[in-house]
Amino acid sequence: MATIAKRTKNGSLIILIQGKVTTEKLTKDQTVIGRVSSLPDVDVKLDSPVISKLHGTIFKQGEQYFFADAGSTNGTFVDGQFYQGNGNAAPLSEGSVIEIRSKNEQFGVLMIFSVYDYSRQKWNIKYLEDGCTNQVYVGRTVGPDNLEIPSVQMSRQHGVFLRDQKQWIYQDLNSKNGTFLNRVAVKGPVYLKEKDILQIVNIKIIYTRGMLIYNLPNAGCELRIDNISKVVKCPKTDPSYKTGNHKKCILDRVNVTIEPSEFVAVLGGSGAGKTTFLNCINGYEEATSGAVYMDGINLYTHKDTLKKQIGYVPQEDLLRNGISVRQTLRYIARMRLPADVSKEERERRIDQTFYMLGLDEKCQASDVKKVSGGQRKRVSIASELVSDPPILFLDEPTSGLDPETETNLIASLRNLAHAHEKTVIVITHTLKNIDMFDKILFFAPGGKLCFAGSPEEAYELFQVKDMTEVYKIVREYTSVFEQHYRENYGR
Repeated sequence: MATIAKRTKNGSLIILIQGKVTTEKLTKDQTVIGRVSSLPDVDVKLDSPVISKLHGTIFKQGEQYFFADAGSTNGTFVDGQFYQGNGNAAPLSEGSVIEIRSKNEQFGVLMIFSVYDYSRQKWNIKYLEDGCTNQVYVGRTVGPDNLEIPSVQMSRQHGVFLRDQKQWIYQDLNSKNGTFLNRVAVKGPVYLKEKDILQIVNIKIIYTRGMLIYNLPNAGCELRIDNISKVVKCPKTDPSYKTGNHKKCILDRVNVTIEPSEFVAVLGGSGAGKTTFLNCINGYEEATSGAVYMDGINLYTHKDTLKKQIGYVPQEDLLRNGISVRQTLRYIARMRLPADVSKEERERRIDQTFYMLGLDEKCQASDVKKVSGGQRKRVSIASELVSDPPILFLDEPTSGLDPETETNLIASLRNLAHAHEKTVIVITHTLKNIDMFDKILFFAPGGKLCFAGSPEEAYELFQVKDMTEVYKIVREYTSVFEQHYRENYGR
């Protein structure tokens, strides 16, 4: 068994300079920050005169991040406290604000730290403190003077920010999908504090310094699976029942994180718990123990709200014959989209969905029962995608398809993840296109996770050239690879 370098979860920085927002992924346990014309060993180079050539370092000790100023000219404010090379490191938490400014500026560079990887997302700013605004609406169609976010998962008027003297209040306006504040559901008006993070579907809105810094739509969500197990009653026909063991573990302490917009394959032989795993992480059923978090929010605790953000395509489709493909999506869109979505908006969303899946006008006009197997599968996917969920689960989508159609479908699903920023998780038995996935999860009998990583890492770890050989390896050496995974990657 080859040794794979241990992966660690890294955070990111949302950086604001002169009204523009950029992002940086923290790919190392020590990240050096400095001016753009600085030394080559600087990792994050910022184009601002307030930044020193070697300004400071973000470093990690265990699971805790810190910022250390390197004796810079202007020093650094971290969550309001000033640091200037005095040997003290400032602890960083979710939403920590790192400011660098000269004496005559309110701020020159502002960085928001996150333990999550927001580097692939595009961010924007809405200024609240302009001196004349007392209310700002957030929603799908609220106009340019407000916070308008064009997502069909968001209500027309989703919520409102209200000024109360020097403080701001947020109020959800009975929206369909609700609002979370610091990962807790908002029930009524709430006063905002520095570093508060509002979340509407997969839109994050960070409140800091009188600004709302928010990501744009089409960002897949992170899925963190935290030590989940599933224990069921053992059937009387099972050999273990006769020995007095009336319970059976079919999913065993699974820990893994799926990053936003990753394309993930779930592999394993019969009895490996793949479908159970999928059902437990999409909320169809609950694990006996452990938890599942969508962008940090507990799926089981907030299932009624979060299930609207999940698309699930079962192996057997539920499409109705006798009507056209377009009419099928019209029915589904009326059921799943917010009631305040107009007919014109629904049609635009349907057109976008067809475009993403490559379904042409001929297919759209055809009766569902007359389209090919590959097209029918795409229509099943479209029926889930029309409501614009940030995460999509599919159970053996290529089952029964010919090799060419299978390859085309996998390419389309990969495109959904990478071009349209959906997190896509697929159970599959076919390995012809396995190299097209970003990550594979390999389960052994009993629901034991033995590997989670890229296809390249799997070939290296298992020392094989053909992925089909891994089925036999994990079945015969389950305890070895399960233990290896737990020691190196499991939390």
